[in-house]
Amino acid sequence: MKLTAVVIFLSLIALATPAPKITTSTLASSLFFDPNGNTGFVTVIRQTDPDSLVTTTTLFYSFCVETTATFCQQGNGVVPNTALRGEITANSSVNNVLPVVADTSVAGFTNEICESDFGFPVNCVPTPGGPVSVSFVKTPAFDETIEATDLIRRDHRPTGTRFDTTRQFSGHMTGTVVGLTANTESIGAILSFETLQRTAEDAAQEHTVLPGLAKILVSQGAAGQTVLGYLTK
Repeated sequence: MKLTAVVIFLSLIALATPAPKITTSTLASSLFFDPNGNTGFVTVIRQTDPDSLVTTTTLFYSFCVETTATFCQQGNGVVPNTALRGEITANSSVNNVLPVVADTSVAGFTNEICESDFGFPVNCVPTPGGPVSVSFVKTPAFDETIEATDLIRRDHRPTGTRFDTTRQFSGHMTGTVVGLTANTESIGAILSFETLQRTAEDAAQEHTVLPGLAKILVSQGAAGQTVLGYLTK
């Protein structure tokens, strides 16, 4: 009888504990040289909001990272989720290729021509966009795992947990950006995916960009911080 009571008690505990929410976000980014030798970047981020579970894909490009030209072009905006195909996984497989095909000339995507002031875009004005067609491929040169665990307390009581795991890999990008060939012969790309598991948290949290992806963007210097700045506006 006691054993039956214990089983029932444990079953009730299991039923009272909400199932964890697990979401995964993907980032791919690379610097490149345009045909005139100026340095630009392409970054694409697909992320799922941990609360609404809505997935969005955001694309950023810029020819303004390092340029001797008087004017340079940049753009950012949300693209269809189908613009980014494939997945990045911890193992090596044919699925570790991320093709990106998007049209930045559509309504809602911001494209600008800017004056270049020592690498900083200023006095920007709208300009037409164009097609972005690139492919990111994971390479075995670099592999890093970043893990974090948070215990959430409210009014001195534990109310939930967050387990965050980010896998970052080396990669290579090829393709064209607004119609111009992206030369990445001597430049490596970064590919990353982040898994966030949240359990029993009792209030929605702000997640403009997940913490692991934010760290990776910061580590990319000015180009990554530019992207992070757009994401956290």
